Amino acid sequence: MSRTSRSFRTAAVTACLAALGLMATACGGGEGSGKAAAGGTAAQPVEITYWSWMSGTKQTAEAFNASHDTVKVKFAEVPAGLAGGYDKLAAAVKAGNGPDVMNIEYQAVPDLVTQGLLADSSKLLGPTVEKQPEQVQALVTLDGKQWAAPFDVAPQMLYYRKDLFEQHKIAVPKTWAEFRTAAEEIKKADPEARITSFWGDESATWAGLAQQAGAKWYGTQGDAWKVNINDEATRKVAAYWGDLVKNDLVFHHKAWSPESTKAASENKVYTRLGASWSAGSLKTEQAKQEGKWASVALPGWGDGKVGMVGGSSFALIKGSKKAEAAAEFVKWATTSPEAVKARLSLGTSSAMPADEGLRETAKASFDTRFFGGQDIYATAAAQVPNIATGWVWSPVHNATSVELVAALAKTQDGNFAAAFDTAQATAEKLINDRGLKLAK
Repeated sequence: MSRTSRSFRTAAVTACLAALGLMATACGGGEGSGKAAAGGTAAQPVEITYWSWMSGTKQTAEAFNASHDTVKVKFAEVPAGLAGGYDKLAAAVKAGNGPDVMNIEYQAVPDLVTQGLLADSSKLLGPTVEKQPEQVQALVTLDGKQWAAPFDVAPQMLYYRKDLFEQHKIAVPKTWAEFRTAAEEIKKADPEARITSFWGDESATWAGLAQQAGAKWYGTQGDAWKVNINDEATRKVAAYWGDLVKNDLVFHHKAWSPESTKAASENKVYTRLGASWSAGSLKTEQAKQEGKWASVALPGWGDGKVGMVGGSSFALIKGSKKAEAAAEFVKWATTSPEAVKARLSLGTSSAMPADEGLRETAKASFDTRFFGGQDIYATAAAQVPNIATGWVWSPVHNATSVELVAALAKTQDGNFAAAFDTAQATAEKLINDRGLKLAK
């Protein structure tokens, strides 16, 4: 996770704490310290700088440049956010040479806001944000202000080997109780196989599963932050998966590990817990299994709810002198069919636009032969309204996740609950260390 220069982070927080004590406000300049017009001229276009590491973003910039002549985008690839990209952003903003636009993952937005790295874009991007689903609006709206424009929405999904379920006449589970029953049946029918490779060290998956169960890891009380990472809902989820691990009903692999990939490639994994974007990564990882996979709603607890894993936004960066031009690019990138077509042009991504009107374009950009022609976008889109509401991230989640992942990686015999106790204590300490208020 992001380990941005602690001295800069502390200074930014101290200088920029909001009156409510929940968020840092942009320190001076509001939506950018310049008021440059959105467009220059064809002879002298306004040039903005755009940073990203995400698939298809270079193509997005190129498509914008091909269709616009008064604003031009200079694209630069940076390391993934938590692998150094956010650190690079912090250093650049501190030095006064940050980009104008950067892709920011939803869980990182509060952290970067409290560091004073993002510009309040309420006036420039607010109307764009307000058109998006409530679940993603909440992830970029902090202290009553919009700090980014959502690009995609990522409901959790279950991907399954349709051929193997049919071969053994096992029903595809709709609830977690049915999932456990199916796990027993699969182990009995195919002793070397398991229903899934559970990635017990992946904090994002846990967050989505906890959200589905009704957890709210973070919240606010008056002018203070609340932390509930080890709440009852999370403990229920931890106990459920701990039981499957202890009873050898799932493989317990590290996330994205060679062991997990190998088990799936050898037809020993019957399902993959993922999100809407996982269709693209699964197709790339298991290309030889074309036509054998399908997707359905994630099994649930009986209330129809699902969680969300991942997703990203476009943010205007603090200190940009070209905020209006940058906003023109962001609005195009998040609302234009041409932008979505460019973003998915590599054919490896199944990102689902937050803007419902863009999903047909996304669907047309994805080759569904791997899923036997199934309309995976329709399946995933049907789950967007079911994403549990009320979920927010905190300014310390990135750093908290470092400790959570480390604790999960040490878990033995499925005793996951202790890791969430560690994360709870870590988050409380980090909030205090950041000079933010912690609810009693």
